[in-house]
Amino acid sequence: MSLNSIRLTQHQVADLYPESLVLTTDIASTKSMAEDIPVIEEKSGGWEKGPIQPELSIQFLGKNNRNLVILVFYPDTVHIAEASLEFLSSVLKACQLTLADVAIVNMARQNPGLEQLQNELAPLQMLCFGLPHPVSGLPAGLPVLAPQSIQDIKLMIAPSLEELNQQTEAVKPLKRLLWEGLKTMLGI
Repeated sequence: MSLNSIRLTQHQVADLYPESLVLTTDIASTKSMAEDIPVIEEKSGGWEKGPIQPELSIQFLGKNNRNLVILVFYPDTVHIAEASLEFLSSVLKACQLTLADVAIVNMARQNPGLEQLQNELAPLQMLCFGLPHPVSGLPAGLPVLAPQSIQDIKLMIAPSLEELNQQTEAVKPLKRLLWEGLKTMLGI
């Protein structure tokens, strides 16, 4: 990889230049300006004009310091439900991690594919809790609570945090499998 092909996310650039970058325009007006700019696109052998399709950056909770991406599905909240966040925080604490180490992405509010997740968040590990459909770019039918490696990402599919947070005997085996999978993924 050459130095000219390194891609940094918005957050990485902001971390590199915390006091020297200045936003001079409103983000909403920038989006509308980008949609009005014509570009030349190749269409079936010929070139046509078309609007630029601005790619929206992934919104997440956390700082992603350890490149651990956690995908959740909460249609009624911005990032994650409060009770689920408390349970997830206790799981992270057991793994000697904090919210600053992870990026929690609510897939109900946005739908980035694996390629966009890799480009913007550069995940080394990825946990998927209770997603109703597979992430674009990941194979369908992955086993639950069985860590695996896909495209250099350690990945584990898990039931929803609400299901794991129940205090019943039926959930204890799932929690044990989650813990074993996390120990394998994170090397703890």
